[in-house]
Amino acid sequence: MFAERRALPRLPAENRLVRVRRKGRIRRLEGIAKDYNRHGIGLVLDKPIAKDATVYVSMASADERLENVIGVVHNCFADNGGYRCGIQFRTTSHLQIDRSAVEQALTQFEQSLAAQA
Repeated sequence: MFAERRALPRLPAENRLVRVRRKGRIRRLEGIAKDYNRHGIGLVLDKPIAKDATVYVSMASADERLENVIGVVHNCFADNGGYRCGIQFRTTSHLQIDRSAVEQALTQFEQSLAAQA
């Protein structure tokens, strides 16, 4: 298998609905989150997204909501009838609105998942 290269481990984020929209597109894809940390998310979609595509990621839980977080697709491959995609958040992108609030929300979401684990 692959060596772990992440600075922070990913936390389980099962059964959380995620919406992903490619930059320049109107249509959103819906998927299910598999794992998460403040730097990125792994999810399963029913359609693939091209590697290196810029995307907007939105996800909600009972307490927190993430809307239009800028990310880049690092991988997307066929997996059990769907597509497993890894997205790295890019909050420093010039496209990201209200960077500090988004970074704070990503951290809070991570802390919430850690408390549930």
